[in-house]
Amino acid sequence: MKKCTSCKINYNTNEDFCPLCQNKLIGKNSEEVFPTKIRLKAHLLFKILLFITLTLSIISAFIELCISSHLKYSIFVIGGLFTNLVVIYHIIKNHHNVLKFIGKTGIFSIIVALIWYFVTKSMIITNFIIPSICICELLFNLITFIVLRNNYIINYLSLILLNLFVLIIPILLIILKCTSFNLISYISFTFALILFIGLIIFYFNEIIEELKKIFNL
Repeated sequence: MKKCTSCKINYNTNEDFCPLCQNKLIGKNSEEVFPTKIRLKAHLLFKILLFITLTLSIISAFIELCISSHLKYSIFVIGGLFTNLVVIYHIIKNHHNVLKFIGKTGIFSIIVALIWYFVTKSMIITNFIIPSICICELLFNLITFIVLRNNYIINYLSLILLNLFVLIIPILLIILKCTSFNLISYISFTFALILFIGLIIFYFNEIIEELKKIFNL
C-alpha cells in the first residue's frame, strides 16, 4: 500500500506519483487498484462541472432574451459549453492530473477567444464569451478550493495566481473600449477580487511559503 503524504490518501497502485497532486508516493508497490476515494472525487467534479454548464447556459439565454427577442448567439454558446463538458468528461476519466489540466484549459480557451476577437472584431466575444469563460474558471477554482482546501493552495498556487491574473482581462477589455455590454465583465472581475481577498486573508502565510518555493527565495 502506498500513501501520499500531501493528500493523506492510501493507494493500491504501481504508480510512483499521486494522481491528484503529483507528489511522490511512499510505501511498497502492490496490485494496481484505482482508489474509490479518487473515483468519488472525479464523479463529484463532473457533477460540479455539469451544474456550472447548465447555470451558464441559462444565464446566457436569459441575457440574450433581455437584450433581444431571439437566441441567435446563445445556441452557439450553449453548444460550446456542452461540447466542452463532453471533452472534460473524457479528460476526467483518462487524465492523471485533472485539476491542473482543466485550469490550463480555461486559460487556453481565453487566449483562443481573444485571438478570435482580434480576427473577427465581434463584440459578442468580448461582451459575453470571454467573461463567461472567466466566470466558469472562477467557479471551478472556488469549488475545487472548497473540496481540497490546504492541498489546493499548496499544490496549485502557481495556477491559481495565473488564473487570477488572466481574469483581469475582462476589465482590460472595458478600459480598451473593446466591449459594449459590461455587466458580465464586472461580475467576473468582482468574483476574482473576492477570491483574491479571501486567499490573502485566510491563507496569507501558506501563499508566502509557496511563493518562496516557486521563486527559490
